[in-house]
Amino acid sequence: MADILIKGGTIVTMDKKRRLIENGVVIIKKGKIVFVGGREEIERRHGAEKEIDARGKVLFPGLINAHTHMFQVLLRGIGPDLPLLDWLKKAVWPMAATLSESDVYTGALLGSIENVKSGATSVIDMHYIKPLDAVAKAMDEVGVRGCLARGYYEKNVPEELCEDPNDVLKDCERLIKKWHGAANGRIMIGVAPMDLLSVSKELLVKSKEIAEKYNVIYHTHTSNSMEVKVLEELGILGPRYNAVHCTRVSKGGIKGLARSGCHVIHNPVSNMYLGVGVTLVPEMRNAGINVALGTDGPASNNNQDLIEGMKFAACLHKVNKRNPAIITAQDVLEMATINGAKALGLEREIGSIEVGKKADLIIVDMQKPHIAPVYDPVASLVYCANGGDVDTTIIDGKIVMENRQIKTVDEKEIIQKAGDAAYGLKKRAK
Repeated sequence: MADILIKGGTIVTMDKKRRLIENGVVIIKKGKIVFVGGREEIERRHGAEKEIDARGKVLFPGLINAHTHMFQVLLRGIGPDLPLLDWLKKAVWPMAATLSESDVYTGALLGSIENVKSGATSVIDMHYIKPLDAVAKAMDEVGVRGCLARGYYEKNVPEELCEDPNDVLKDCERLIKKWHGAANGRIMIGVAPMDLLSVSKELLVKSKEIAEKYNVIYHTHTSNSMEVKVLEELGILGPRYNAVHCTRVSKGGIKGLARSGCHVIHNPVSNMYLGVGVTLVPEMRNAGINVALGTDGPASNNNQDLIEGMKFAACLHKVNKRNPAIITAQDVLEMATINGAKALGLEREIGSIEVGKKADLIIVDMQKPHIAPVYDPVASLVYCANGGDVDTTIIDGKIVMENRQIKTVDEKEIIQKAGDAAYGLKKRAK
């Protein structure tokens, strides 16, 4: 693994002091950040095998896409303008039920590439179509830091998608033993019952036992205050729990979430696309809840551009509260970086550009007609930029994308295979 010296760019550290360093230098050795500071402090005393000139660009911590379903890249654009249940029943479930192992693998490859090219260095992928090993394999090959949240349905969905609870629990343990901590810790496993309507209380509790036993995250679609109450009564809420969406959680439900120390994963674009409601993010943040940011799947977004998602998150709550100061660019960047790291339990390892942390960072080219001039790099990222402005993505000290080119896999070939897979899915689902 080559040592890397990045020089000349502005560094948005997202450390505790939220330092911003102009004409800065970052040095990476053996996958870790060993120096962050001004160019004049270091350049004469340190060299590296690889040097990157970042003049005119800005370094940010790698973004953390805290909720998606990457296989849905193969379903991108299906079922537009439908209510949630119709969208699931008429569009998503019929096609998901026909996915082959090759489809799952191809979708995870393309989904991982999309995240990397949009600036997400870490992804929580809630996947429920077997075989799940194909997703972990794809994440590993692309080079993304990925948590495969092992999803499962037990009832109230098409029979083809239902699984026996005992089989689910065995497979969760198998995946954890095989993949959790693989690739120098880049690959992680979580347990992920799909929602409270499709899984029994017994399976919810047993899933918590596995999460506790192996110290992995517990990641579930959580809609409303009643579900929060049930989860609290069952003893499931806690610091490992990721409550995804929470679009109909009242102020009383917020108190329950806050008491538990769990994390809320906000997916503003998907929530608006499906018309399911507005998560009370300002109230949750005021209550001390850690709120992270996700794109949700490409069938309900319809992309995985978390930079775009930050702008939607900010603007949604400004207009919902009719208060432009209710949430700031800094707030949503925190949600997409250090807060996502907390949801993964990795805040000491990723989420900011600091000495000793893993080298997960992105370089954004802001010399673009739709961005320049730059007065405030954080505001420019959130309100002007998009995923296509990410020039370089470094994960675990390895350059996975440079000058917009993926270095680990053949992007064009994977796009072609995804097109072929989507054609086959459409034919089988009729």
